[in-house]
Amino acid sequence: PTRITLILPNYMTKVTTINTSPPVSVKVWETRRRYFWAYDYPLCVKNGPFKSEKLALLDATQYSSDS
Repeated sequence: PTRITLILPNYMTKVTTINTSPPVSVKVWETRRRYFWAYDYPLCVKNGPFKSEKLALLDATQYSSDS
């Protein structure tokens, strides 16, 4: 899937659109050398930790495709 990434400097969070059907927005951030992701919608729980941003995005893509 194609991804569009927006970097928000105030929070150091990346918001990415995963082109599933329908497309979903996820945010990825780093805390203490661990990466987390969550859907970019209110009250969504975080997923992780992951060792890299790439692994967090891969998990988000797989999870979104399975749903």
